[in-house]
Amino acid sequence: MDASQTSRYECRRVALGQQPPSLLLKGGRVFSPFTGEFYRADVAICGRLIAGVGDYSDVKGDVKGRIIDASGSCVLPGLFDAHVHPETSLLSPPRFAEALLVHGVTTALAEPHEITNVIGAAGIEFYLAARTDLPLDLRIMVPSCVPASPFEKAVGRLRRREVAAFLRRRGVQGLGEAMDYLGLVHGAATGLTVETAQGRVIDGHAPDLTGRELAAYMLAGPLSDHETSDPTLLLERRRLGMWLLVREGSAARDLDRALPFLVEHGTERTALCTDDRHAATLAEQHHIDEMVSRLVAGGVHLGQALRAATINPATLYRLYARGAISPGLRADILLVKDPSHPHPDLVVSAGKVVSKDGALTGPLPPSPPLESPAFCLAVTRPDELAVPARDGFHRARAIHLLSGSILTEERLVEVRATDGHLRADPEKDVVLVALMERHARTGEVGTALLSGLGLRIGAIATTVAHDAHHLLVAGVDPADMLRAAQALASVGGGLAVAAGPSVLVLPLPLVGLMTDLPAAEVAARLRALQREAARLGVELEEPFMAMSFATLSVIPRLRITLGGLLDVMEQRVVQTVIG
Repeated sequence: MDASQTSRYECRRVALGQQPPSLLLKGGRVFSPFTGEFYRADVAICGRLIAGVGDYSDVKGDVKGRIIDASGSCVLPGLFDAHVHPETSLLSPPRFAEALLVHGVTTALAEPHEITNVIGAAGIEFYLAARTDLPLDLRIMVPSCVPASPFEKAVGRLRRREVAAFLRRRGVQGLGEAMDYLGLVHGAATGLTVETAQGRVIDGHAPDLTGRELAAYMLAGPLSDHETSDPTLLLERRRLGMWLLVREGSAARDLDRALPFLVEHGTERTALCTDDRHAATLAEQHHIDEMVSRLVAGGVHLGQALRAATINPATLYRLYARGAISPGLRADILLVKDPSHPHPDLVVSAGKVVSKDGALTGPLPPSPPLESPAFCLAVTRPDELAVPARDGFHRARAIHLLSGSILTEERLVEVRATDGHLRADPEKDVVLVALMERHARTGEVGTALLSGLGLRIGAIATTVAHDAHHLLVAGVDPADMLRAAQALASVGGGLAVAAGPSVLVLPLPLVGLMTDLPAAEVAARLRALQREAARLGVELEEPFMAMSFATLSVIPRLRITLGGLLDVMEQRVVQTVIG
């Protein structure tokens, strides 16, 4: 029986027991998100669809090799990641699919705005081509803000007419997060792009909006928000019917703060997402399955926790033919021993067994061809990476990184300038930070100060720098900063740690964002970089991820851009030196 050609007529015959199923899961305890209960039943699959749920002990015909003993297991719908930027995993689409499937995620709402900021519409075409043969259903949310704001100088651009055309493509589910939230509230041009998606699902991004501004934002069209975990803001959004996407990424970890709200108010109109998780977190800490476990351990009812990972996101994103174990729905199914920790022993995606005992059962397709743009590093002198200032002591602003959050704060510090430039002061936890344009040969460099990193010597650099993804480097010594930047330029982008002549690099040859290496290998190399950074004094648990958001111009408060230091709340570039 060819799964792609199976008709509903044939599936009705399977449901009636008149024709053998293509796959039969026998004797498991099936979870119903509609009642919250587990009940004993067989699940008969016909091609890509669930044909019947009940007693199929008398199945007729040849089913040799197509019966799976599910007794002793719970049968769950496949899990959703309701909002994720797959590039941030550092993995190519096939390797990303592999990393999620082994954790039971069969559907991911993917917004590839990272690659789109680098190469424009070609980035979305790359993901649309990649998704067709993946064992994971990667549903594309078209980026709404490329560049993210007027303060970002992304090489890639996405115009309104291109957004409209992509919204008509197969595999596209809606419009990605409307990140220029202040512009959208006050009627900026971003609103014209959002208007092209009216009638489709539009993801939100509203980190601190409340009251009338939140109402204006919702009127513009966004249905969800994943940028707040403040209980007061969560309650306001729930009261208004806005969908809450509870996020637990590698840098932004919101689940614990949101947990008391979910225990008190339940998971109605709530879904789970990771937003940004790199390969090491995927390899070591599971994925949506882990989030469900933590919800249950924190006091959320098991049925409600599972709904937030299955039927709720299916409802939000209008994927009504999945999210439950029900006749006629897509056969995305997990077998797990303990539903309160739903890490799967077996994963069925679209009717096929795709993962067993933590490994894929078949080969991955190759990544589609992708032409990376030329890497152009115009900086040649170390002092180009430091803030110009007259010699002497100065009062200055520093971007202060926060552990476990992508928000930043403004920190006022006193630092010294010599030879016409501000210098780092590691004793005060103040280092230099510079953002270099890497594609268009403009030679633009934005410089500022950074705190919260803990670096005492050397430098760390990355071309994963949201959202325009230029070359970002932080360090104590400008010579080390330049050395790290040059090392990344030589390999087409990636992550690097430099101290003197020693430079450790993780190359990311796919547009400076991704690699085709397996998740476990990327995880090992990333952890080696982090250990080296820790040896140089870095105290943050995820320094590369935290640093990568120091450039994101749509999250409060201070950010580094090619044009200098940006105050997001005031929507203007400000001076680093203030006295």
